[in-house]
Amino acid sequence: MKTNTQNGYGVPIAIIIAGVLIAGAVILTGNGSGTALNGNDSNSGHANTESQGEFRMPSDEDHIRGNPDAPIKIVEFSDFECPFCGRLHPTLARIVEENDDVAWVYRHFPLNSHTNAFSAAVASECVAQVGGNEAFWNFTDSAFANDRRLGNNFYESFVQTAGLDVKAFRTCLNDSEIAEAVQQDLDEVIAVGGRGTPFVVVVTPKEELVSFSGALPYEQIVGIIKNIRLQ
Repeated sequence: MKTNTQNGYGVPIAIIIAGVLIAGAVILTGNGSGTALNGNDSNSGHANTESQGEFRMPSDEDHIRGNPDAPIKIVEFSDFECPFCGRLHPTLARIVEENDDVAWVYRHFPLNSHTNAFSAAVASECVAQVGGNEAFWNFTDSAFANDRRLGNNFYESFVQTAGLDVKAFRTCLNDSEIAEAVQQDLDEVIAVGGRGTPFVVVVTPKEELVSFSGALPYEQIVGIIKNIRLQ
């Protein structure tokens, strides 16, 4: 799974794009944009502007949707039980489908307040292990569409329907390295400033970083991408 950094290094996370991009595209106001670490709904999606830890640049070890060679990467730290993550999921899917120069990277941010979030993250990694990248993304689509059904019965039903090896999947669920890898994502996102789900880091072609919290609407994310193209 995602254990290496691109070119062997991490990058301090900070906003280093022009201020107009931050002010115009990343600041959120108003009506509920994410779920905070304490499990309460957050009304203040925001751009992070301080370096608090190291961010692992996307690599071929990641789960990537879209063109893996795309110069713009949207790295989402997400929680399968988070309603705002569920709201953002089809938005990012649409953006990747419409833009060949944008790829989507999925990493985990399971909140303690969500009973099945961690197990769903582990299950998704096991689906990837037995079925590959396409199976992983099919699982994410299904999990967000069935977030109230998350649990072992749902996971096994998905594996069976997808025609994957159920025995290998069950064995994987008991592999401590899988849980440790999910925990690695969680530790990373907290270290780089994630305080609520979803937390997103956009990596530009120049490997500059823009981060935001919450379920930004389609138009705002497209605006971020357009501004990046102009840099």
